[in-house]
Amino acid sequence: MRPSAILSARASLAALVAVTTPLSAGAAEEWIGSSRQWSIGYVNDGGDPYCTLLWDSMAGKTVEFRESLKDASWIIKNDAWTLPEHLTTQISVKGKENTVDVPAIGADSKSLRVWSLPGNSNAGGVQAIIRAALAGMADIDVSFQGNEPDWVIPTSRIYPMHATYTACIQRLSDRRAAKVESATTNPF
Repeated sequence: MRPSAILSARASLAALVAVTTPLSAGAAEEWIGSSRQWSIGYVNDGGDPYCTLLWDSMAGKTVEFRESLKDASWIIKNDAWTLPEHLTTQISVKGKENTVDVPAIGADSKSLRVWSLPGNSNAGGVQAIIRAALAGMADIDVSFQGNEPDWVIPTSRIYPMHATYTACIQRLSDRRAAKVESATTNPF
């Protein structure tokens, strides 16, 4: 192999490793695990801290589940989209046994916030998907109302990261104020 070909192959491999390895975007975001296009991060950007479960297709499409102690949200992003903000739509989420139509709203020009809309939270639905994925659920098919082709979200790949995600959620819980026992306690 020519030296220039070896250098080119090394550069390509380095670029691939850089793209597939999640990096911290600053002190507010800490990536704590990754496997098979999924990454788990802990985000504390001044608001309520949350755990993020992020799938990157490596082709401009991402899916992110965010869970805090108070809320959960689901963001679907495609770098090729040009969406009007706050425009509502519906998507169909197809699991192994059923199909559910859920609302979505344009979060920005490239992404949709699915199911848990501002002012109409359905954090329980998003959390149910996260818990099922961590338990080894089948992949999810997502169909859009427009001309976007169906997506297959490989939730079956999340299962091996169950302990890492659980540790992240525990880290959120550990931020609560510790209760100190005293002579005058009150359960109210």
